[in-house]
Amino acid sequence: MVDEAFIARWVERLREEEPGAVAIVLKGSYARGEAEPYSDLDFDLLTAGAPRVEYPVYLAESAGGWLIYVSVATQSLEAWLAGEDEPEGWSFGLPAEERTRLLWAADEAVRARVERRELRHPPGGAELEDFVADLGKVRNALARGDELALRLAAQGLAGLCPSVLRLLNPEARAGTRYGALLAALDFPVAPPGYREDMLLCLGLTGRASAPEEVYAAARRLVLGVVALLRPHAARLAPHLQPALPRSLADGTLERYLEQGPERA
Repeated sequence: MVDEAFIARWVERLREEEPGAVAIVLKGSYARGEAEPYSDLDFDLLTAGAPRVEYPVYLAESAGGWLIYVSVATQSLEAWLAGEDEPEGWSFGLPAEERTRLLWAADEAVRARVERRELRHPPGGAELEDFVADLGKVRNALARGDELALRLAAQGLAGLCPSVLRLLNPEARAGTRYGALLAALDFPVAPPGYREDMLLCLGLTGRASAPEEVYAAARRLVLGVVALLRPHAARLAPHLQPALPRSLADGTLERYLEQGPERA
């Protein structure tokens, strides 16, 4: 782990290596005060124009010879600010709050634009179309005996599930991928067995599972979520892909999903 003096030295080094720098922001576990022995040191280095190098990484030696992985995301100030309007790929479709700490700004005008407790990102879209399509991939893989493809598709399905189910739940924000997973697993409105089925599809149960067990969990997730969505189809229409709200409301989507190997 590193101290404030170590961080300050890196601020000076980054300013020297990127002459166009206008601000340096601390991110990640050190910004959250949650750093552990193997945590990276994450900086956002903001520039007035195009950066010289976009993502330099370093291995730096701290006191006692301990090596620290130093990661520097370099981008223009305007691109960094625009990023607040974009969802985060790690957040399982939930809105995100990334803790930040401004370490240096070139002037007060930049400081006023950059300094904040966290970067807030909107939720991702409700990926019902791909959520449903991934169940088809799981079924095809099961039919041809391709266990690797089945588990990969089930993992993708579970990763999309919270983006859809969040439409029926109180807003939950996350600052890390792990925090997003925990928030998604704790949705109060969810199908029976939801948490266990999510962990099984993601491959996070810590126990062995048969392909048929994974398929059954994926099927329960999709059919269970669609059943919960159906009474709210009209209200949720603005959040869903065109044509899906109608097939959701009239039961066509559920009929399609029930065409599994159980009915073959």
